[in-house]
Amino acid sequence: MIEESYKSLKYFISMSKKSLPIEALEAIMHYFEHDEFELCFEGLVIELINNQSYPERFNFLEWKKVALEYQLDKESAFDGYFWGRFTKWGESYPCK
Repeated sequence: MIEESYKSLKYFISMSKKSLPIEALEAIMHYFEHDEFELCFEGLVIELINNQSYPERFNFLEWKKVALEYQLDKESAFDGYFWGRFTKWGESYPCK
């Protein structure tokens, strides 16, 4: 599972590059490069939400699977309301 979520996270970052400012991507990559995958994923989602954007080829079910593997439905580091904001954002994607 860890290897699968690692690959998914790497893919998510790649698909999000056009949607985020370079400073945000640098911060996200910092966590990724230091094996802080939960923080990386949470930061990526928060940046996308704050920028009111979605990555290319967005599939909320794939993102939700990774979020659950990182147990972000139970605890988050940056945003105490992360899970609610994440699900609202994902379910609001216009091109399902």
